[in-house]
Amino acid sequence: VGDPNEPMEKVTKMIEGRGLRRWRSDLLTSIGLGVAYYVAAKLSLQLALVGENITPLWPPTGIALAGFILLGRRLWPGVAIAAFAVNLPISVSAAAATTTAVGNTLAPLVAATLLRRVGFRPQLDRFRDALAIVFLAALASMLISATIGATTLLASGAIEDGELLGAWSVWWAGDAMGVLVVAPFLLTLATISEHPLPRGWRVIEAIGLAAALIGISSLVVATDLPILFLLLPVLGWAAWRFHQPGAAPAALLVSLFATWAAVEEHGIFAGRTLSGQM
Repeated sequence: VGDPNEPMEKVTKMIEGRGLRRWRSDLLTSIGLGVAYYVAAKLSLQLALVGENITPLWPPTGIALAGFILLGRRLWPGVAIAAFAVNLPISVSAAAATTTAVGNTLAPLVAATLLRRVGFRPQLDRFRDALAIVFLAALASMLISATIGATTLLASGAIEDGELLGAWSVWWAGDAMGVLVVAPFLLTLATISEHPLPRGWRVIEAIGLAAALIGISSLVVATDLPILFLLLPVLGWAAWRFHQPGAAPAALLVSLFATWAAVEEHGIFAGRTLSGQM
């Protein structure tokens, strides 16, 4: 006579095995997301406008948000650990680094939660998706990281009272820009199979578009002539002809050029105040 408990034991072992495999998969994915966050943060800090902490474009936030949307919010420990590792060497104390890391993790986590509640689609193929990522994820949710981060800098003595507003505004804008230009680019890469590849003359058009973007962006940062407006029709061309796969990388490219020029005070950014650069 067979053991009546044997089928139940098999089911239990199967469930435990699946749970263990998922735990291992989540652990590896969380580590990968944390490494991507850390590397991007280290590179971004080379373009800091306020001390060593605050940049006008903070890609790690966009990386974290895209990771939470595509892979799941349960991966937040990887982002939290990476954020702490990034902030520890540039913070006054471990407590300050911990507090800042909490803000850096909480902001994209809240953004991902809000986007999920409004039915956000990673394909960004609806007007409501664009509104959601702009207003809920970028403008609203990034108030969390900016407020926690700037307040921590003030409380730890890293900045003076008169520098609080400037530090807060650059922090908020940097995180918001990370959401607006980095997250859509990564979401587009993840859904690129849903978009038809350009063929024939479209390939030549895409190459011409990229050349125009790079050429005009280089000219903007090399001269003090007010020609920044020339980028607008090119960005419109990218969005109109190539939709999200064209608009996302074009916006990211222009933002990287502008951020570098502002930090190095090249072209139209030379000799401007912090608010003017922003």
